[in-house]
Amino acid sequence: MRKQKKKIVDTSQKIQEVLLLLVSDNDDLRSRLEKEAAERTKETAELRDRLDKETQDLKDRLEKEIAERKADRDKLQAAINDNASKGDDAMNDLRDLIIQERDERTDQAGKMDTFFKDENEARKKNLDDVNEWIGVENAQRQKEAEELRERMEREKRELQEFIDKDNKRMADKIDAENNERQKQEEEMKKRLKDAQEASENGTIQLYKKMQGENLAREAEIAELRDRLNKEKAELGERLEKEKNEMKERLEKENQELKDKLANEKQFLQGNIDGNHNHANKRISDLAEKLAGMLKNGNTAMKDLTDRMIKENELLRSLMSQPLSIYFDAYRTEDYELGGEEYLTFTGTRSNLGGGMDAKSGVFTAPMAGAYMFTIHICIHDMKKGLLSLRCNGNELASFYDQNHDSNHKNSMVGQSVVADLSQGDKVQVYMYTHTGMMDKRSNWFTHFIGMFLRPKDFMLGLENGLEVTNGH
Repeated sequence: MRKQKKKIVDTSQKIQEVLLLLVSDNDDLRSRLEKEAAERTKETAELRDRLDKETQDLKDRLEKEIAERKADRDKLQAAINDNASKGDDAMNDLRDLIIQERDERTDQAGKMDTFFKDENEARKKNLDDVNEWIGVENAQRQKEAEELRERMEREKRELQEFIDKDNKRMADKIDAENNERQKQEEEMKKRLKDAQEASENGTIQLYKKMQGENLAREAEIAELRDRLNKEKAELGERLEKEKNEMKERLEKENQELKDKLANEKQFLQGNIDGNHNHANKRISDLAEKLAGMLKNGNTAMKDLTDRMIKENELLRSLMSQPLSIYFDAYRTEDYELGGEEYLTFTGTRSNLGGGMDAKSGVFTAPMAGAYMFTIHICIHDMKKGLLSLRCNGNELASFYDQNHDSNHKNSMVGQSVVADLSQGDKVQVYMYTHTGMMDKRSNWFTHFIGMFLRPKDFMLGLENGLEVTNGH
């Protein structure tokens, strides 16, 4: 009897251990789900911040360009009003000269229109790239959610199999104990039959007591089995509910991000088209106003004509916009791939004119003229530096650094060059074999800088000996 009680107590303790193990596994699974949900939330916030930052940069550039165009327009209007107030008449030669100037400005306005259209197409392409990137990111998140669901299903199946095996083992054990008890009862009946005359009343009472204890233990085992099944069902329902809630939250955040990006894209497109139409209309109004002023004039003095010619030459030189294109590209990660490829960059601190593509490392000249390029790098430990500046695949300048006690040292090295480029020429930095560079997120050693010095044919054809050539 004591042995049977001990077995029942051991069985109860094992069942309690299984329940504690299930509760522990459930807590671990919940903590992992909460951790993964926090990571997804953090990634979504970072993506949203990056999109907001890029959108704000695009707005700032657009506002800056509008302000520059407005300043040029105001200067031109002021010059026209000043010249009109000082003179009452204009000669036929002056009229022809100003008509020619108007044609040149019309051509330049056409070029500016083409430039803005190209810039608009580039921005549209960037928005398409962002949409594509978001699509890939969304597909990756859906794939991760599917993998999480499969893992939860697998763990659920493993838990179910473990519970089924444990239930089967417990049932087999109980059956074995019941068989053992039946066998003992048969033996007890036989012994009672043999000693019935001597101790009939005591044996019957002991038998009834043992039978009552067996029924109580069976009821307790059945109750434990029901409670285990109930907790298993509740755990499955909780896991399924948390999985659905996480999936719905991820889908909602992705949809909100898509809607926000679409609204920003539509807003920026409206601003670009509106500013473009406004600029074209303003140029047409100025041209019509200038034609009306010329039509109402009669004659002009000789000194006024000379002054007008000099001011027009000055306006022409200002309209060519020297120093209006520049960029500064940088890196934030080490390069140890061995070279024999073109250098790419993490981003740009400034990129006026939009000629520099940091991801490909290609600078495309928006205008023909003279440009100055400068690059500085930090050589990686146990590496060397052998690089060159190339225009359309042809070398402009090279620089290297190596053999510091078997290259076991870091050092800064750089190169500068001035080159005459045609519109559309491409300038890149090429790395030769065994080149290695060091950059960190907090220390940006690599910088590739370009600056537009002056346009092609700058100040050529001026009178009074002011003509400037390129030295050839």
